[in-house]
Amino acid sequence: MVTIQTYISKNGYDAIVNKHLLANEDFIPIHHSSAKQLGNQQLFTSKGTSLYGTVIISYQHQFLSRFYDWDDVDGIWLSILQAMHDCLNTGIGNCGFSERSMDWQMNRLIEKNPAILVSWYHGFASKQWNDIPIKTTLRFPENLLLNNIIEKGTTYLKFRESLYDSGPSQNINQLINNLKSFK
Repeated sequence: MVTIQTYISKNGYDAIVNKHLLANEDFIPIHHSSAKQLGNQQLFTSKGTSLYGTVIISYQHQFLSRFYDWDDVDGIWLSILQAMHDCLNTGIGNCGFSERSMDWQMNRLIEKNPAILVSWYHGFASKQWNDIPIKTTLRFPENLLLNNIIEKGTTYLKFRESLYDSGPSQNINQLINNLKSFK
């Protein structure tokens, strides 16, 4: 089972940076009743430039990303969608996100049961905390990962469009539509 959940930080950038250990209670899922209010508050404070949070991805109870992989959620989603699109087009999808030096790579494995090998490089998190690996790699069934990225990307898009500043919604929507052509 693939699980992809988007969370919004309860705090702004400075509060997150200064906290040494991030946990579930520092974030709320975007389906939470106060997520829209927190999202709008962050966008207002940052003058529409940043919406901090994380995207937690797991497969069969193994985590690819965790709460320490926080950053601007728009950038995380755009990068995930672009990497998946490139992977399905060329066999390899690489995307990085520079603010916290995170990046990921997706490799398409052509086998009897097509799969995607995803490596998530944890960037600053692995430099800040000794117990965090430099990277985590998981193998996903291709169609299962694709369907979940489309579904959860669409959920994030709807959330993002509900905020006072819809940010890169048009780009996110275009990438989701491009991925649907691979189904």
